[in-house]
Amino acid sequence: MNTKNSIVIDRPIDEVFAYVSNVENMPRWMSGVRRAKLLSKKVKAGARFSADYVQGMRSSVIDFRIIEFEPPVRFTTRTERGPFSFPFQGTFEFRAIGDSTEVTSAVETGGESVATRLADLVFGPVVRRGFQRRLQAELEALRANVTARG
Repeated sequence: MNTKNSIVIDRPIDEVFAYVSNVENMPRWMSGVRRAKLLSKKVKAGARFSADYVQGMRSSVIDFRIIEFEPPVRFTTRTERGPFSFPFQGTFEFRAIGDSTEVTSAVETGGESVATRLADLVFGPVVRRGFQRRLQAELEALRANVTARG
């Protein structure tokens, strides 16, 4: 299942990219994340981090790897271990628009199994709308946090 949303933030691209790629900022704007910690020495492709994630009454730790780190245009992470029975990948793309930045967040979930494809066909539209609403709320929280710092 894939979904994507965009938002424009009235801050320069380098500043927005730096904020998003600092994984320890995630609890400030990403729903469900209570704490995030970089496990590698620095943020770069191949680096690892973990996040304490809360959904409803359930709390768990998710391990991530940074797949792409291309300042200031692209930042991609993928789950390595966590409570979900499917892989999760999130990509942020950044585009300068004058002194502002367009941020596009794309989420890819699920595997290639027959069960996953069937579930996507049956429940996909409802789940996708929920993901899109959540993505939009996260992008709005990101914009509020980045602009408040400026």
